[in-house]
Amino acid sequence: MSNICTVIAIFTPKPEFASEIRDLLYRVTPVVHEEPGCEFYTMNEDVDGRFIHVEAWTTRQHWIDHIEQPTVKEILAGVEGKLERDVEVYELYNVPTGTSGKGSLAQAAANA
Repeated sequence: MSNICTVIAIFTPKPEFASEIRDLLYRVTPVVHEEPGCEFYTMNEDVDGRFIHVEAWTTRQHWIDHIEQPTVKEILAGVEGKLERDVEVYELYNVPTGTSGKGSLAQAAANA
């Protein structure tokens, strides 16, 4: 199992707040890139209008430290009352498969 802590965070905005939440996440994301241990922190939007962050942190402790940063506090304050449901957060640890490097997020990011 990889030491890299991968996190998926899903924001499901109420339709009337989608643009506001998009702007908030778009503004905060580059600041997170500068946090210690941030391997990648990507903002994505799915076809249903959810915003999905795919993140990787060098260690779990880096992710825990990220949770305490002003960026996360700003995001949580900015989405309060504007989501269909609470932010869904999934903490993952890669189980590399295959031999080509395509079964590992860390290897795929390194090859990008």
